[in-house]
Amino acid sequence: MKYSILPIILVLLLFFQIRKRNEQIEQRNNKQEAINSSNSVYAKLLNQRSIYRDSVYSIYIAVINDSAELIFLKRDTLNNIQRQSKFFVHLYPKDKKDLLGKTNLNAIDFKSNFSSFTINGRLFNVAHTKLPDYDIEKLNLGQYGFNGNNDVNYKISHLIDGEKVATILKENKETIENFKEIDKSF
Repeated sequence: MKYSILPIILVLLLFFQIRKRNEQIEQRNNKQEAINSSNSVYAKLLNQRSIYRDSVYSIYIAVINDSAELIFLKRDTLNNIQRQSKFFVHLYPKDKKDLLGKTNLNAIDFKSNFSSFTINGRLFNVAHTKLPDYDIEKLNLGQYGFNGNNDVNYKISHLIDGEKVATILKENKETIENFKEIDKSF
């Protein structure tokens, strides 16, 4: 009797595995269809891995309209501080000849130039800036208010390593020459 139940259990397991796989494929196809119909070039980011993510922003580097961009993506609504502030990007070039001043970094500030798109009723806000054309070793990112005392209201707690970014870009199938992976030899 024990042996007669075993084939039934195996058939049920197989049935539920096939059903689960088909549901996952359907969900993936529905998500891709929603991204394609969003009419935003930034919607592709939802299928990519971010270089940094926390409870406020997901930060990406991607090629948008033939330009390498640094992109801050926020799900749902923005508060007034976010709308009325600037982002800062501190770039640490690999080659010191690419430094623009006497410090060890190049600073870029850009206004919170938010655009938005909706997917399946969920709002996504995007702020972005183009990356310069040189190899980047590290990044420091944040946001500060400029309608008051210039206090930093959002900052990443550590520097983002360029080699880590290069690995993520490779996973995302993004071809951006600003970040280089170190070839590992064993």
